[in-house]
Amino acid sequence: MSPPDSLVVRAVGWLWWSLLPIRKRLAVEAYRACFPERDPAELRRSVGEMVEGYLDLVRGERCEFEGLEELEGPGLVLCGHFGAWDLTLISAGRVRPMTAFVKAPSNALAAWWIERQRRRGGVQLLPPRNSIRAAYRALEEGRFIAFIQDQRHNAGIEVPFFGRPARTSEAFAAMAWRTRAPLYGVWQWREGGRYRARVERLGWEIPDDREQAIHELTARSQAWYEEKIRIRPHSWLWLHDRWKLPGPRARQRGPSR
Repeated sequence: MSPPDSLVVRAVGWLWWSLLPIRKRLAVEAYRACFPERDPAELRRSVGEMVEGYLDLVRGERCEFEGLEELEGPGLVLCGHFGAWDLTLISAGRVRPMTAFVKAPSNALAAWWIERQRRRGGVQLLPPRNSIRAAYRALEEGRFIAFIQDQRHNAGIEVPFFGRPARTSEAFAAMAWRTRAPLYGVWQWREGGRYRARVERLGWEIPDDREQAIHELTARSQAWYEEKIRIRPHSWLWLHDRWKLPGPRARQRGPSR
C-alpha cells in the first residue's frame, strides 16, 4: 500500500481542481477517454506532484535513479512529462553530460529561474528550433541528447497514441537513423515522498530506409510512453492538448474509447 499524499500534493491538487481549474476540462476528457474505468479526480495528484517536484528542486532534492549504469557513452535519451521533469533532468545532468531541447516558460521570471537551475545542474540547453547541428556536435562530444516526444508537435507526423493519431516530432527518429547511436528511455514517478527514475536500454532495430525508420521509431516512442503511462496513469501531465490536429480535424480531442 502506497503512503498517503503529502499535504502539499493534496492542497495544490484541491486548489487546482476546485478553485483554479486551468485546463481541467481538457485533462479530464483525455483521462476519461484513455482510462474510462478510473476516477478523473486522480488528476489532482498529477498537478500536486508536479508542483511539489519544483519545491523539491528549490530544496536541493535529487531524483534517485535505477539502472543508471545503462547510460554508457553518448546516446539518445527518450524522456517525458512523468511528474517532475526538471528535477529528473537536472539530477541526470549532475551524473552524466546531458544536452536537452527545451522551451522556455512564457513568464520571464520563471524562464530565468528554471534556465539557471538547468545550467547549474550541468545541462546544456538547446532551443527547440534550428539547433539540430548543435545536437549532433554535442553527441560527437560524448554527451547524451534528451528528447521530449510526448507533446504535440504540429509540424510532426501522425502516429498512434492511446489508439488515436497524435502529431509527433520526427527529431528523435531522424537523429537515431543518421547516427545509429544507442537509444535509452528514462521515466520517473513519485514514491515514498521522493522522485525515482528508471533508465532502460531501448533495443530497437533501426531500418535502413530513412522514411521507414522515422515512422517506425516515432510510433515506437509513443507506444513506449503509453506503456509507462499505464503503470501510473496519474503521474503523466495530462494538461497538454496531445491529440489536437490542425485544420478541420482540430476539434477532435481525446483518444477514442
